[in-house]
Amino acid sequence: MEEEKVLVSSSLQETLWRLEEVHQGFRAKSTVHVQEALEWILSRQGLKGSYCNLFMPTNLDLEQGAHLPTGEHVKTSAATRHILGEEALRTVIVWNLISSPSVKEAMVGFNQILERGGKNGSYCCHNCTISFLRTLAVSKIEKADEILEKGLNIIKKKRTSDGRWHGFPFYYTLLLLSEIDSPSARNELNHARKIADGLLRRYQGNDRVSLFRRLGLKAALNVI
Repeated sequence: MEEEKVLVSSSLQETLWRLEEVHQGFRAKSTVHVQEALEWILSRQGLKGSYCNLFMPTNLDLEQGAHLPTGEHVKTSAATRHILGEEALRTVIVWNLISSPSVKEAMVGFNQILERGGKNGSYCCHNCTISFLRTLAVSKIEKADEILEKGLNIIKKKRTSDGRWHGFPFYYTLLLLSEIDSPSARNELNHARKIADGLLRRYQGNDRVSLFRRLGLKAALNVI
């Protein structure tokens, strides 16, 4: 693993995915580089154009759309601002910055998302729902587990006969499920198990998409 700067100041999403690679052990950890990236993310909270006072993507992110670490591409500006805002909030929580003033302000925005419909376990569209649930899973808010269960039930109702879910981005959904320790999440991973082995053979490289897709596929194959 090469040690490379984590912060890419031209792109919020690239910085987020590099931090996630560090977190997963896919990228060499440098405390200095991680701290630099986290401080930069915090500085983007509430900037003009941010979704519900979350963290603002860069102009480059908005031009390119959100490229998720599992390979899916989200093109619209609104979805990009929402998904990357959610993923940024999730990231700073995962890196134990929950007490930061910027995170507290962002949590006000997250509560607005809950009030707009998130309490039902979904939000806006399939892609946005998964990013919302990923943040919810680490948020530690009251009734998070209850709302998360509602979201997992929505995913369950969208099962298809080939081990996927209608509308939901397959690998991004697997990534979410791999991060949740609950019977409902394991049931959905088991649903995907029927095709996981065949798909896993396609992703043996060390590129980002292969690494993150393997996380979800292996979770499906190893579910008990």
